[in-house]
Amino acid sequence: MYQNIKVLIVEDEEALRNTLAENLRAKGFNVAVAAAAGEALDLAKQFRYEILLVDYRLPDKDGLSLIKEISDFDKEAVPIVITGYSSVETSIESMKAGAHDFLTKPLDMGVLMFKIENIMKEKEVLNKGKVNLRNSIMKELRNFNDDQAVILSSKDSLMLLRTEGFFRKVILFFGKILRKLKRFYWG
Repeated sequence: MYQNIKVLIVEDEEALRNTLAENLRAKGFNVAVAAAAGEALDLAKQFRYEILLVDYRLPDKDGLSLIKEISDFDKEAVPIVITGYSSVETSIESMKAGAHDFLTKPLDMGVLMFKIENIMKEKEVLNKGKVNLRNSIMKELRNFNDDQAVILSSKDSLMLLRTEGFFRKVILFFGKILRKLKRFYWG
């Protein structure tokens, strides 16, 4: 069930790191482990991970700095901070750094599995939404004729040129897209 889901465990305590890895592998996850931030960063640059389990305090760097560095090149990885030093400030700091969740040691595997399952469900819903939105946009774009516009696109922008009545159609088109986005995200 979870064999395609890659998890990176970044934990300096060897016993906890091995226990987490064994438990997640037993559930079918594809697991990699790192004892320090530098090692984890190298792994994250080589492979894509869906879930990051990151200790708050690591020997070479704090876990939040690691999360920020990884998120600079991999926006899809979802970090969960684990720590033995729980406080409201630490939790808030973790969320500001981009952590999806915050768990305290000793870890309850049932709670961890619940969190991971929720993350995977959220990702699935988001991916379905992206596909539906893309298909909807492509369907709407097919309604434009080649003689109505020349579409110039780049990574960051879309420029539409030609005919007078065309701009009215463009405004209506983007209005439809915004309504679809609103319905998808806010019901």
